[in-house]
Amino acid sequence: MQVLFIVNEYAGNGKGKKAWSRIQQNLTIDYRVAFTQYKGHGEEIARQYTQSNNERWLVVVIGGDGTVHEVVSGAVYNERVIIGVVSAGSGNDFARNFRVFQQAKQIEEFLLIENSGTLMDVGRIQLGIAPTELFVNNAGIGFDAYVTKLTNTSRFKVYMNRIGLGKLSYAAFVVKGIFSFQRFDVTVRSNEEELYFKQAWFVAVSNQPYFGGGMKISPASNPNDGKIEVTIVYNISRIKLLLVFATVFFEKHTKFKEITFLQNEQFDITVHTDKMVCHTDGDYIGEIGQDMNIRCTVETAVWKRVNMDK
Repeated sequence: MQVLFIVNEYAGNGKGKKAWSRIQQNLTIDYRVAFTQYKGHGEEIARQYTQSNNERWLVVVIGGDGTVHEVVSGAVYNERVIIGVVSAGSGNDFARNFRVFQQAKQIEEFLLIENSGTLMDVGRIQLGIAPTELFVNNAGIGFDAYVTKLTNTSRFKVYMNRIGLGKLSYAAFVVKGIFSFQRFDVTVRSNEEELYFKQAWFVAVSNQPYFGGGMKISPASNPNDGKIEVTIVYNISRIKLLLVFATVFFEKHTKFKEITFLQNEQFDITVHTDKMVCHTDGDYIGEIGQDMNIRCTVETAVWKRVNMDK
């Protein structure tokens, strides 16, 4: 089995570079390494290396959720590839639901002893007639995407990463965003069911439970059950929304009557306002226009992660 490390040295404001240095100095196996240079480069690297021959690959991602997203996008549908992760981002929601590599020794032991992968689902989201976007963890429409955009374009996140508190930057922008975000009406359809929600804050579509650096927004999500989950928060005051976010870390938000949870293989979502922001796996992907359709689906068992069950 060939081993490829895909390293985002800039993840977590330099955590990726430090993590790679720590792993590299303890490796005794043969390997290849490639460094991401720009947004989307992880996907290009994964595809370039793993599609060129019939070799089996262990691809180890060193970076955050965005880098994991890119590499999975490049290796999806390739049965010869198993993906492992060394978390080095600010949120690291992928690592909260899966075991990840911490040391070089674990990687080498996996190659010698386990050497197998577990098939995982991915979600897909399509904004209008745009190409579909893959998501590993979750996609969001509305407030969570708004906060994601604020967080990722702010110097405050860089500072928080520098002092080791990067995972709190999302929470800080939640507080800021609550007082500036404009709520919206939304229709959610699945199979024969159509539901209308007034004054919605966000619609989160989940493939696994966590988002925003540890918020367990969708406790029922399982990334290999052939389903995706939708969480709608609506008709709730700004102050009460703060309480929701304070309780989501402990799964107590499920008791709020203003939160609806849905599960299915496909959802169609229509936002009844203009220019609502969207994200996948913590990366802003654009805006949706008024009354345009957003289609969310699941693709079952299309990529492999290292078999290191918790």
